[in-house]
Amino acid sequence: MQTSYAVPELAPVAKATRSPRRAFWLFLIILFEIVIFGAVGTIAFYQYRFAERVYEGVSVAGIPLSGMSLDATQRLLDSELTPYPGQPVIVRYGDRTWVFGPEDLGVGVDTRATAAQAYAVGRGQSAAGFLSRSVANLTGQAQALASGHRIAPVLKYDQGKIELILREIAAEINLAPREATLVVNGLDISSTPGYAGRALNVEAAREVLTVLARNGAGGVVDLEVAERKPSIHSAETAVRQAKELLSAPIMLTADGVNGRLQFAIDRAMMSDWLTFTPVATADGNLEMRAQTDREKIVAFLQTISKQIDLPAYNARLDFNPASGQVVVVSPSATGQQLDVEAAANQIQRALLVEDRALTLPVVTLTPKVDSSNLGDLGIKELVGSGTTYFKGSSPERVKNIIVAAEKFRGVVIPPGEEFSFNDNVGEVNAANGFVDSLVIRGDRTEVGVGGGVCQVSTTAFQSAFWSGFPVLERYPHSYLVSYYNPPGLDATIYTPTADFRFRNDSEHYLLIKPEVIPEKYQMTFYIYGTKDRSAEMIGNPVITNVRKPEAPIYEENKSLPTGKIKQVDWAKDGKDVVVSRRVTFNDGRVKDDKFVSKYRPWRSVYQYGPGTQIPGN
Repeated sequence: MQTSYAVPELAPVAKATRSPRRAFWLFLIILFEIVIFGAVGTIAFYQYRFAERVYEGVSVAGIPLSGMSLDATQRLLDSELTPYPGQPVIVRYGDRTWVFGPEDLGVGVDTRATAAQAYAVGRGQSAAGFLSRSVANLTGQAQALASGHRIAPVLKYDQGKIELILREIAAEINLAPREATLVVNGLDISSTPGYAGRALNVEAAREVLTVLARNGAGGVVDLEVAERKPSIHSAETAVRQAKELLSAPIMLTADGVNGRLQFAIDRAMMSDWLTFTPVATADGNLEMRAQTDREKIVAFLQTISKQIDLPAYNARLDFNPASGQVVVVSPSATGQQLDVEAAANQIQRALLVEDRALTLPVVTLTPKVDSSNLGDLGIKELVGSGTTYFKGSSPERVKNIIVAAEKFRGVVIPPGEEFSFNDNVGEVNAANGFVDSLVIRGDRTEVGVGGGVCQVSTTAFQSAFWSGFPVLERYPHSYLVSYYNPPGLDATIYTPTADFRFRNDSEHYLLIKPEVIPEKYQMTFYIYGTKDRSAEMIGNPVITNVRKPEAPIYEENKSLPTGKIKQVDWAKDGKDVVVSRRVTFNDGRVKDDKFVSKYRPWRSVYQYGPGTQIPGN
């Protein structure tokens, strides 16, 4: 059975209608979207293609680098630009030329830095915003693509190679100036002229070459070279002067107490006196001049003075108390001495003139104590004396006292002069007549040459003390010695360092007369002259700071037999002693002075034979 359905009638549909303007804009929109999407796709594809590669159109020194990685770019630049194909540098001085390529100057391409610059085109990393930076990068890529982007190679250079080049050029150019020289061969004197030198201005050349190397440029460099003048261009004047100085020998005559002496200075000796000295001239240059060496002339004169000089000898005198007269022990003698400085002046003047015969200046030396005028000396009476005793002295000590005392027999001290014990006694040694005896050395009394001489110096000190003369130098002994009394009036000497000295401050001469009486163990120093004062001790010696000695010392002496004990040093208290003196002059003046002595405590010393029992042990 078929079923039929009634189909309802549909309402009629209205037919669409569009305006032409609307369709145009729709077309434009669709076209824009197509362009945009196409451009974006193209840009994206371009960026993808050149990711981590140099963009299209970038080149270095005409070498295209498009599409190459950073490492590949560097390798290509290493291959193409090493060595750097720059222009040569031409260095000139006069007619000499040096040509250096870029490699000689150490110029080359820093390929890594250059590759980095090529890779950075279109990849700016500025601090601008993302959009601005992107636009700038795309612009750079587009410009490189459209018109190319040429990059100059980044250059480097080696300053050391430039310095080496300059040293080599300077070695060829530089020339030291030669000074004018003199050649002296005995009496043959000649000269060689000097000439100018030259020196490269290294600083200026370095500056120019560095600029060219830094820019990789070539060019021509004209070197600056300065002239170096010699200090002394000519020595002809010195040759002429030297020949004039040596033109003739010099004859010297010396008249003296022993007659006439003559000396000849030949030209050969004179040539040894020549010296040559540069002297500034009016035009500012230096000129060599011939002169004589004064020191050599003086040395020559000192040599011949040994034949001319004679010392003046003072008279040695004695005094006879019975007659009150001065007795001449040995007469005075006049001496003479060459005036070396005046003679040197004479010789230097004579070398400049034709007359070369000279009489040397010889000075007469008058003795201070002249035996021809004894009446003017004022030695007429005893001024003062000092006496000491030496009982208990060994024969050796007595001998040294006698020997030392005789050194002062006849000694005369002029007014205002000093008396020096050491100057008169001389060296205390065996050659001078002294023998071994006990002496104080350090902190011991031991055997030594000259023991007993201090007895004489102590006597001399006491004579000056009681005569009232000012004492200039005096040293007490280390400890109190029993021979010297009262304490504080002793004087030790040790040649040449420790001396005893006093001054004759009177207006007359003083004569010293020593006297030794061995059998009485007594010695006296008499001082004769004109008595113008008297001296006295003020009170007694003041003793303070008394100190006891330490315990005795025992020393083994293998030369002693067993059981034998021998004392070699005796204990003495240490103490300080002050002696005061008053000197009254005839004119009423009074002068007080003090003499201070500090004596150390001195302990006993014993020596014993090996195996001896020591007391207290």
